[in-house]
Amino acid sequence: MNVQKVYIIATTEFGSAIRTKSFLIGLLLLPVIMGASILLQKMAAERVDTRPRRFAVLDRTGRIEPAVRAAAEAYNARVVGKDGQPTGPRFELVPVEVPKGPPEAALLALSDRIRRGELYAVIEIPAELDRAEPNAAAGSKVELKYYSDNPNDDALRNWVTGVVNEQVRSRRYVAAKIDRKVAEYLGSYVPVENLGLVSREAAGKAAGNGPGKILAAEKIDPVRTFAVPAVLLFVSFFVVMTSAPQLLNSVLEEKMSRISEVLLGSASPFELMLGKLLGNIAIALVLAAIYVGGAYMVASRYGYADLVRPGLVVALAVFMPLAVLLYGSLYLAVGAACSELKDAQSLMMPVMLLSMLPMFVWTVVLKDPASPLAVGLSLFPPSTPYLMLMRMAMHPSPPLWQVVLGIVLTTLTSLACVWAAAKIFRTGLLMHGKPPSFRELARWVVAR
Repeated sequence: MNVQKVYIIATTEFGSAIRTKSFLIGLLLLPVIMGASILLQKMAAERVDTRPRRFAVLDRTGRIEPAVRAAAEAYNARVVGKDGQPTGPRFELVPVEVPKGPPEAALLALSDRIRRGELYAVIEIPAELDRAEPNAAAGSKVELKYYSDNPNDDALRNWVTGVVNEQVRSRRYVAAKIDRKVAEYLGSYVPVENLGLVSREAAGKAAGNGPGKILAAEKIDPVRTFAVPAVLLFVSFFVVMTSAPQLLNSVLEEKMSRISEVLLGSASPFELMLGKLLGNIAIALVLAAIYVGGAYMVASRYGYADLVRPGLVVALAVFMPLAVLLYGSLYLAVGAACSELKDAQSLMMPVMLLSMLPMFVWTVVLKDPASPLAVGLSLFPPSTPYLMLMRMAMHPSPPLWQVVLGIVLTTLTSLACVWAAAKIFRTGLLMHGKPPSFRELARWVVAR
């Protein structure tokens, strides 16, 4: 292998990539998407839907509807700002009579009014709800029924459900002769504070002053426990998927324009493939450096500069090249085996599914990073560069032997993929016509 040729190919691949518009677009795409997502969520949270909600209460008990009306009037008085403009949706109760006929007929008539836009929703209060005795046979099975043509809008549903339940509880307290304040105290919810572990100060013991003092457990910060692992995962995935698939397009373009035949006159297939892989590793490292630097600046602004730990940066610098080697070699093999982009789509699908695996299971790892499933997934080489890095940013962090084993397994898998891709690359680079099947690709790999 000629190292100088590999270096020339790698630098050419790197230089031609970073000077393209697509690289600049890809470089700005992640922060733009994240910034736009945060901005849209903030705008959506600040934007209040003030459209009135006209609803009807089909009260088959005959006793709860007046309380709902009074609660609606009190609520509407609170959603008016100092300038007289509404600060939230008004809940307007439309009076309806409970018919004596079949209940389905009344519900059909009210549903038709909702379809015509005269009503927004209808809540049906069954007669059995008025049974306040604890031993009522159907007391625990009775349900309120909310009818609406907008099932995802829960503002009115949550409010009216809370009002009705409050009235039902009050009536049950009175029927059972229980003081309401006592009942609310007995049934009050006790909040929980999420804390870490109590530790002992190591400075006193190291100085020979005996055991250090006991340090109180710190409150769990969601930014440290959720945001950092998630950001590391998505940045790693985005960087790898921005650089690795470009190899497929590069090889296909060279193959379709017959440039590859000229290149093979100056370098061997393995030198050509390795140069392309090394060039894309450099691209991935540049992207990672830019994103990590930007993340450090943002974290410093909000007092989280300590989150960008040197150990995580080193781990990112180790796992990122391995991921590019692994997936880049697979995309190179697919590009070399096909003559057109449409032919590569069927062969590319398994590689895409394999690369998407971490995105399907990352929430499982986030909830319990030390579980057998999380450990097994993080030691599975195609997902190790993402999930092991994610676990290293969490508590409890993986033991050193798991990190080392993950690096070893990923390195061996990457080398195996590079070797197999080199065999396919050597055979398929000069082939044109019908794309090979998976069986033919396997035959190319094992052929001498």
